[in-house]
Amino acid sequence: MQIPRFFIQAEQIDENVSSARINDPDLVHQIGRVLRLGAGARVILLNGEGGLFHCRIERQDRGAIWLVIEQKETHSRDTQSELTVAMPLIRPSRFEWALEKLTELGATTIIPIVTQRTVQKFVDSAVDGKQQVEKASIVKKERWQAIVKEAAEQSERYTIPKVVAPQNLSEYLHDICRLRQSGECRDALHYIFAERNECPHLTMQLSKEKANHGLAKNISLCFGPEGGFTEAEFSSAAKAGLTFVSLGKLILRSETAAVAAAAIVGAMRNT
Repeated sequence: MQIPRFFIQAEQIDENVSSARINDPDLVHQIGRVLRLGAGARVILLNGEGGLFHCRIERQDRGAIWLVIEQKETHSRDTQSELTVAMPLIRPSRFEWALEKLTELGATTIIPIVTQRTVQKFVDSAVDGKQQVEKASIVKKERWQAIVKEAAEQSERYTIPKVVAPQNLSEYLHDICRLRQSGECRDALHYIFAERNECPHLTMQLSKEKANHGLAKNISLCFGPEGGFTEAEFSSAAKAGLTFVSLGKLILRSETAAVAAAAIVGAMRNT
């Protein structure tokens, strides 16, 4: 039987006395009421920082669960490859599906972006007041983070991907320029997908990079909305130093393209 895995806050684990205490109401309910795990049951706890703890439930009540740590494993974040995916704010159900699948495929950072043709304009607005917009933003981010957390547990990851606040494409490109100029992530690979343009397939581009230099630790992928990027946006991306690639002649939905490209990156890294 597969042992259930749960991410909890690092401060809820006390390695000095080999114990842990879960006090998140939703998680306590899930373990005790939904999964019906009682004293003696084994679970795996992860602190989101690379630490994995094999635990046994010692006791529980309505508000908390106490566990004994029996074994620890460590996964070094220093050796982890980074995969950043910038994708447009599309229909919520499709965006959330992409969050789940990108987590399963190893994305480490997911950036919702707003482009000129993005339908979901999830940015500050004067409509109904800025406070309401900011509140909606917080609620949405919390939901997104819950989705990737659950997907990370299901796919047996050591860490949870980071979903950052939505930003305009110009901000995303500016951040890449800043990193390049500062010398950080100097060998990073930044790709933008340009449908209906004559550019190499992502697989060919990655194969060339791998043969010449080996794949960089940091790879970022940027996708446009339905309708694609505008010529002005492509021009800005070129000035920022992004490499133009495609996924073939067929036109894919944004979420399909993001998942397909992440799978290709994962395959190339593991062969």
